[in-house]
Amino acid sequence: MLADRLRYDGGMFLLLFLLGAVGVVPQRPADVVQWSATAVSSTVSAGDTAKIVLRAQIQGGWKLYALTQPAGGPQKLSIAIGKDAPFTVTEKQIVAPPPKKMSDPNFGTESLYYEKAVEFTVPIAVAKGASGQVDIPLEVTFQACGADLCLRPFTQKVPVPVTVR
Repeated sequence: MLADRLRYDGGMFLLLFLLGAVGVVPQRPADVVQWSATAVSSTVSAGDTAKIVLRAQIQGGWKLYALTQPAGGPQKLSIAIGKDAPFTVTEKQIVAPPPKKMSDPNFGTESLYYEKAVEFTVPIAVAKGASGQVDIPLEVTFQACGADLCLRPFTQKVPVPVTVR
């Protein structure tokens, strides 16, 4: 049992050493695309709409796929609210800049994407019964691809503090 454990640990060390030696560093989606969000106004009335500015910083050489990415290719961007929160978002009302387009031979479809940085304005309906200091629990599901690698789709939680009166 100890011999098996040492063999496993030694193999893992060798694998990590070799990956480091050839310059391959495993990528995490949250490292490739970094999300931040702020409310346009820090105070909103219950029953009204809060406007949230959602920003993505995209690592060089990577593409973030758009809200309008066609089916059959990479995962399209999705912006939602965490479960059981007194807020709602309608994706069709999100204001987004026009994405870049390319014919993607990897997926056999047209891909719609962003590079470097992108900013979205997300309208959030606040329930009439909400009140106090709260975090709007945005959940951003996205996929990023580089020249030789597509990362798995990933959901990043982005809390946005607001005061509901």
